Amino acid sequence: MIRKHWPILFAIAAVIISIILGIVASNSTDTGVAILIGVIIFMFLFPLAGALIGGWYGWIIQSPVKWVAAPAVYLAVVLFLAAADLLTGGSMDLGTYWSVGSFTGIAALVVEAVTSAIAWLVRRNRES
Repeated sequence: MIRKHWPILFAIAAVIISIILGIVASNSTDTGVAILIGVIIFMFLFPLAGALIGGWYGWIIQSPVKWVAAPAVYLAVVLFLAAADLLTGGSMDLGTYWSVGSFTGIAALVVEAVTSAIAWLVRRNRES
């Protein structure tokens, strides 16, 4: 079971690591640290988690779960942003959560759609 759904575990680990990095960034007085951690979280960890889930469930596992997994990562990002904002006492509005978190959701859905289309084409060519 774990070997079959390891991208979900990676996404959970990415959220946990991001919470820890978010706490480090909020306690730092250096703006560069906060920017670096933001880049690591929002331009690397979350899009990578979304792409892994999209690719894995689009290519390897052919089930209806794949269309729920990628939006679930997007929801996890939005929940992370809300939790980080509450913990740090920030004042981001709800629209900011959805717009920043949407990068991960869009990346996951695009990779999922592309890999599903490639898998469909490969199977179609093998059958003919």
